[in-house]
Amino acid sequence: MNGQLAESCYRIPNLRSGTYYLGIEAVLSARGTAATQGGMSVPSGHSGPAVSLSVSPASVVPGARVTITGRVRTPLSPQPAHTNVCFDGCVDGLHYNGTAVHWISSTEFQTSFVTPSGPWLERYPLRLGVPKAGSYPVAIQCLGVHPACALAHGEGSTTLTFKHSVAATVPQLSLTTKTLIPGEMTPVSGTTALTSIIGTHQPFIDGFDVLKRLPSKEIAKGVYQLAQPKYGTGSFVLLGAVKFKVVTPVSYQSISLKGATNIQLSADPSIFTESGTNGVALSCVGQNDTLEMLGNGHVTKINTAGISKLLEQAGVPSANANSAACGTELAAVRTPTGKTLIAASYPIEIPNKAPDFAYLPVISANDGATWSVIPSPSGHSNANFAGLQTSQLHIHAYFTLNHHAEIAETTTNGTSWTQGSLLCPHFGPCVRFSPTTTLSNCAMNGAQQPIFLSTDQGREFTQSSWPSAANACATNELFSVHGTEYLIDPQSSYPLRRSVNGGVSWQVVSGIPTPPGVATTATSSLTSTSWGQTTLVIPGTGDLLSIGSGTGSSLLAPGARHWCNIATTIIPKNVGAAVAGRHNLYFVTYSSSNTSTFESIPLTSLHCAS
Repeated sequence: MNGQLAESCYRIPNLRSGTYYLGIEAVLSARGTAATQGGMSVPSGHSGPAVSLSVSPASVVPGARVTITGRVRTPLSPQPAHTNVCFDGCVDGLHYNGTAVHWISSTEFQTSFVTPSGPWLERYPLRLGVPKAGSYPVAIQCLGVHPACALAHGEGSTTLTFKHSVAATVPQLSLTTKTLIPGEMTPVSGTTALTSIIGTHQPFIDGFDVLKRLPSKEIAKGVYQLAQPKYGTGSFVLLGAVKFKVVTPVSYQSISLKGATNIQLSADPSIFTESGTNGVALSCVGQNDTLEMLGNGHVTKINTAGISKLLEQAGVPSANANSAACGTELAAVRTPTGKTLIAASYPIEIPNKAPDFAYLPVISANDGATWSVIPSPSGHSNANFAGLQTSQLHIHAYFTLNHHAEIAETTTNGTSWTQGSLLCPHFGPCVRFSPTTTLSNCAMNGAQQPIFLSTDQGREFTQSSWPSAANACATNELFSVHGTEYLIDPQSSYPLRRSVNGGVSWQVVSGIPTPPGVATTATSSLTSTSWGQTTLVIPGTGDLLSIGSGTGSSLLAPGARHWCNIATTIIPKNVGAAVAGRHNLYFVTYSSSNTSTFESIPLTSLHCAS
């Protein structure tokens, strides 16, 4: 309650080199008349049940706990378990939200709070309050809960006296190191101002913010007023700003991504391609999610009739099994006989019962003529199925037995299986995506897919400390370039990162412009650095390819400072999923009639529009 910042850390955003200011951003919502002027219906004057209050002790030192005793004229039903306490005014002063209420009788109750011993923010006018000797009003509100009760005057008031003053402190943050690189975590200490309290004594935690320059309006020392958003109400302030410098050790203009190998895609890109299949890719397209294989520009529909029988045996009703959509995983390799060994997974929960908790992994060794269920490890079921992967002539099916302990079953013919563990990539550092993702919602908080690394050639894997995961709602890539590992994470504030020590630590690659067509949002005075769409590396040239759904696509050449647009005659605007193969770009386009088409173009045809 003295404003001292608890042990905190802050990760430096993906900023260009230069000087910045780190502070705590607080939003003080409008109350009283200001809230009414902002369009809210706020009761005028006092509201709720009439309450008489007294405090004990009535005279304290700052930081002391005070008990409030309240009396209502008539019993309340039901008796509320919580109320709000206002210190130095319900409209202007410091709020304690949700203090517990203990009822002594049908008309008498008690609650308590810890008085501030450090600075707090007051309103109308916006100013910094400090604990000085003297009298302060204390009130309660929302004992009788009704709309906007926390924005109105209290339901009773009394007076509390501070016996003496506390030495004034001003909001001021401190950094251990003031020269930092993008992505670096730095400890933050110092003093802030209280804005609101949770319960009796837990200060509300406001968030850090970074500005390129300090606001011109300084309300009090260490308190700056930020520009108010166009549609916001209340006051926006920056507290305790500290100056620091960002240096950029690695820039896009100084690296080359040419010759990328071991390309791994996160989650479900809806398309499978692998250099081991010599230019063959698979996807689920069409009105019924038909499994199709595309090679040398020719599309082959894979017979999946046998899968419906396997789904029925797994408990899926026949009507649903016959129209089952392709699952979340696809994998394929060429067999020595020239056939394509194809594996896929299908949901086995009853449709319309979300989410799907289990998938049935199946495999075909004869291009879909016959299918069989991938066996589960002894003593386990397909509820443990975690995903598919390929390596050279092998299909690997992963099963999760416990946290971070995936085992794999491997086959070259779809019939005989060998049990093993997680695999390292073919060459370079042993860094890979976990086969599993968190069950989540892409429209809300995303689905995290852990990033694993091994320092003992795959005998044991651990989760990377940072980045620990990528948002699997986007198409993310891990790949190697001459022993250096790279991560493309387009929805992150750090879209491109690299590791020169096998994934133990990562550096942000800076100096990458935002692709055209990507909406940029300003937080304070800084522009968002996330790309928010599919971005892939082209292995042969090292170009970055940004594919926007409905916004067109663009290229960023090695060392370039600007993206160039790709003609829509090369990559249409209506592209959904896309994957870069060894020689081709594979993508699915969608039409207004809700149908989809699986296509490919040679990577050599990707060039800037004239």
